[in-house]
Amino acid sequence: MKFKVIFSPILVFIAAFLLVGTHGIAQSQIELDSLEALLPKQTGLEKRSNLGELCYQYSFIDTKKAIDFGYKSVTVAQNIGDSAELANAYNDLSIPFYFAGDYDSSLVYNFKSLKIRRALNDSLGIAKSYSKIANAYSELGDLPNALDYDFKALELFESTGNDQYVGNLYSNIGNIYEVNGNYEKALEYQLKAIAYAEKYNNRMMYISAQGNVANIYQRLKDFEKSNEVYLSIIPETKAMGNKGYLASIYQGMGVNARLLNNNALGIDYYEKSLQLYEEIGVKSGISLVLVNLGLCYMDEGNFKKSEEMLKRGLAYSKESHSLSQLKHAYQGLARLENHKGNYKESEEYFDLYVSYTDSIYNENSNALLSEMQVKYETAEKEKQIAKQEVSIANEKLRVKSRNNALVGLAIALLTLLVVGRYVYKQQKFKEKQLLEENRLKDQLSKVKVQNKLQEERLRISKDLHDNIGAQLTFIITSVDNLNYQFSSADEKLKDKLTGIAQFSRSTITQLRDTIWALNKDEIGFEDLKMRLLNFVESAKSAQENIQFNFHNSVETPYVFTAMQGVNVYRIVQEALNNALKYAQASTIEVRVLENNGKVVVEVADNGKGFAVDQVTRGNGLHNLEQRAEELQADLKLISSSLGTTVKMSIPINTLIVV
Repeated sequence: MKFKVIFSPILVFIAAFLLVGTHGIAQSQIELDSLEALLPKQTGLEKRSNLGELCYQYSFIDTKKAIDFGYKSVTVAQNIGDSAELANAYNDLSIPFYFAGDYDSSLVYNFKSLKIRRALNDSLGIAKSYSKIANAYSELGDLPNALDYDFKALELFESTGNDQYVGNLYSNIGNIYEVNGNYEKALEYQLKAIAYAEKYNNRMMYISAQGNVANIYQRLKDFEKSNEVYLSIIPETKAMGNKGYLASIYQGMGVNARLLNNNALGIDYYEKSLQLYEEIGVKSGISLVLVNLGLCYMDEGNFKKSEEMLKRGLAYSKESHSLSQLKHAYQGLARLENHKGNYKESEEYFDLYVSYTDSIYNENSNALLSEMQVKYETAEKEKQIAKQEVSIANEKLRVKSRNNALVGLAIALLTLLVVGRYVYKQQKFKEKQLLEENRLKDQLSKVKVQNKLQEERLRISKDLHDNIGAQLTFIITSVDNLNYQFSSADEKLKDKLTGIAQFSRSTITQLRDTIWALNKDEIGFEDLKMRLLNFVESAKSAQENIQFNFHNSVETPYVFTAMQGVNVYRIVQEALNNALKYAQASTIEVRVLENNGKVVVEVADNGKGFAVDQVTRGNGLHNLEQRAEELQADLKLISSSLGTTVKMSIPINTLIVV
């Protein structure tokens, strides 16, 4: 396997002003110490505001400290009972999680803030939440969702007259196009952002957009132009004390140096960047720099040092859940093993790299990005046409009124009043008709998008069923035939063939479960029950003496989202599978009940039990805990000589009520 010289990805500069809310530019350490010293004397709204400011400012310096201030800010907001302040507190807390590379947590707190702001009908706050949600989705590799939320935010900012925020959205949209490889479109949006930054004298926005322009020039292999832009913004970035931006600049200059075959200079810039990212705790930045250092040492032939850096970078990328960083790390490890002559390991890493590349860049993603861009441009044109029509109508009315005034000297006052009333009614009717037409257009557009998404889901599930399912069935049949043909062959060969057949059948079962969830928007308890019964009936084929019961005492018609339903099903499925395999039980029960604001799902057996504190925490238990965490649920494992119970408590406020 041969590898071409690749571009090392760089961290894009986010448009931080949208994350700020009411915060100003970065303050000095002395100013921050002064703010912190005031906290013991403050209460209520004043303390909440001060904690939020400290949370934001420390996001660029010390993310752990920023998160601590963020949690305290939320607590104070909850105590004073102010919904708007609680939304601001959640908004502030999402920022350090983002800079620390914990994008999932950042999304959680942004959606909490968004929920409150929607209830308050806070259009500006909603737009800011949309923007930060888009940033998190972009880092997680979900580009269609990222672009969708950015365009939603852009529309709200424009409709509410908050033009000072539009430049930030242009920068964020440009970042998405850069990640997707559309550099021409990316540069177009970044230059728009720079124009807005200069118009409103927003220096943080200016540095952010200029940094992204430098990134784009790097992608276009114009390294001299890229370095020129980077160097131009270093003094102002240092003056602001923004370590995150400064680390990104050094990281970008390290990439330029390495691609210009100056590894020594590249390592120097990377080390500066790594020191800054470690100081502020940005996991995604640490991962990126470590992988790039690994590439530099690989180029110098120091494979031991290269492997150390690459594997450290991989560990950090797993913690930050960034698809782009995982892809970058696996690609570097594949190259390293190839250089070392370990071609099998190289192939395995390369397959992982391809899988994460496909997760970020695929035809559906590109199609959705293009569709959203067209949708936004079409909406803009329709708004311009509507404004022109209103303007023309007003101009006609003005001319008519002026002419009537000239002739009105000879017309009675009553006639003039009648004509004026008639014109007024006509104008109101036209405006009402225009509003109704726009409303119908919006409804039709939403229905078309929903139908298209449903068609896409059905197509994907059909492809999975017809293609992958058929291929797995062919594999099972082929293995069974081989097993039959070699019935007198070596027992190890027969066991190996039997194992392959069983694994393929298990894979088909999991594929069908995935297709089942993919075809649904919502999953109810009865639907889940039938799916579990099918699983149990299949699993009991080897143990027919086991009795299985399902009890549901929840009266409120709660349903799960498709993702929640899959997680609940997989947890219950794992618990049932363990009971069937190990418990030696005669009865297994699944119970669903409502208790203290939570829906409780229990899987209980009357088997032999085991010592919970002595059990090895393998992949099965780890997967259960991870899925429970995604559900925001508590998971408990209780076992004695009387049997074992797996208990999962899901907050009701995370479920849907039909």
